[in-house]
Amino acid sequence: MSRIDVRCKVELPVSVIHGNGQGATTEKNASFSVLSLNGAYIGCKQSVPNRKIVGLRYELPKHGEFEMLGEVIRKDRKGMAVKFHNVNRDTRIKLWDYLRENIQESAACPYCAAENPARVRNCTSCGWGLNFNSPDYLVNHEKESFVKRLTTRSQAFSIEDIYKILNFVDVEILGIGKSLEINEEFVGSTRSMLDVFSMIRKAAPSDLPVFIAGENGTGKEMTARAIYERSSRREHPFVTVDCAAMREDLLEAELFGYEKGAVPGMNWSKPGKLEEADHGTIFVDDIGGLSPALQARLMKFLEERIVERIGAKGGRQVDVRVITAAGKSLKPAISDGKFSRDLFNRLNAFCINLFPLRDRGEDKLILARYFLNKFAREMNVSKTFTKEALDLIKNYDWPGNVREMINKVRMTVIMSPEMDVTAADLDVRIPAADLESITTLRDVRGAIEKQKLTEALNICNNNISKTAKVLGISRPSVYSLKKKYEI
Repeated sequence: MSRIDVRCKVELPVSVIHGNGQGATTEKNASFSVLSLNGAYIGCKQSVPNRKIVGLRYELPKHGEFEMLGEVIRKDRKGMAVKFHNVNRDTRIKLWDYLRENIQESAACPYCAAENPARVRNCTSCGWGLNFNSPDYLVNHEKESFVKRLTTRSQAFSIEDIYKILNFVDVEILGIGKSLEINEEFVGSTRSMLDVFSMIRKAAPSDLPVFIAGENGTGKEMTARAIYERSSRREHPFVTVDCAAMREDLLEAELFGYEKGAVPGMNWSKPGKLEEADHGTIFVDDIGGLSPALQARLMKFLEERIVERIGAKGGRQVDVRVITAAGKSLKPAISDGKFSRDLFNRLNAFCINLFPLRDRGEDKLILARYFLNKFAREMNVSKTFTKEALDLIKNYDWPGNVREMINKVRMTVIMSPEMDVTAADLDVRIPAADLESITTLRDVRGAIEKQKLTEALNICNNNISKTAKVLGISRPSVYSLKKKYEI
């Protein structure tokens, strides 16, 4: 049978240390007779210790003395097999050097024991590489064998365990959502969130404008910040502007700046956000709120990259990456002539769609547990959801999205004196069905059909062929449905 790690016969003295259950320890002399990077067989002339975890102390020639823990996984009359625990990188490398010296003396494959008299670079039986003299052999083998190790361990995983691992890989290893400010918004492992992580990774290295679509509370600013923090501009400013929070005259001054006396009541000069973001990134939220005049100014800036303050006679060249966002589709506004199609096409060079929490399935439970553990840890208390609370979390639509969930769970941790968080503690209500509002099945089907068609068109950037493929229908059917629902 092929093994994942090399294994060879050795004669290496080792001291086996174990407790007697009453606070005292016993140390016995034994020897490694078979050794690998992750475990060994220990021959014991004396009785094998009846303990699950034992301490191991041994000396590697040329490398000095080492200590580690071993888990006894099998015992027989001649000794015991142990699995090594918590072996640090330095110890592992030195152990590999020792094993490699012993491997050289054998003509058999150390993985599957097949004969290898010709010393080929890859075993003809198990396929593992045998070029042990390569300085990168250990690193390369560990990468190649990673999937097989994970497959073996994953047999015991629940679906939630898998979600946690996928999320850990994206957040902790690949760095998506790593900073504290964005980590909360980026907990989740559904297909839609993994697609968002992938889009962030693809968008970050370039300087293309990015358009982010998503309801309030889905994390549009956090997505923009994630792109910025993984870009070459991360050492320069990240500046935000919310178009919905200001009047048109103030918004123009905020974006482009003004000279002294050019704005009533402002007797000083002030640079705009576009200037402040020079060499960095500007995030403009609720871009749909721009007036036609401001849309024209922004379009001119994107073409020339020159900022002209209000009241100035000239402009200044700036180097800014522009990321914009909108809480609802701009297509109706474009169709009505309220938003410039040319400006939208310029801003929409790279599009990321953030799905509302109600459409993120199991993410609801993962997020809720994450926030509960986070806030409970901050307050040094222990909290857990009851089954009824979990059912409520799963069935509630969360109209305020992740932001609403954060606020509800934080307040629950603060206010609830009990360890168990109940459905009542969450203080959310699922609306009761209104019989008068129930529509026919034909109307329901039509509404769903229109919604899914709109979503597919948005995701595929109005590419009819891609949309047809995603929906599993023909191109003529897509055209027919667009006409039917006036999309």
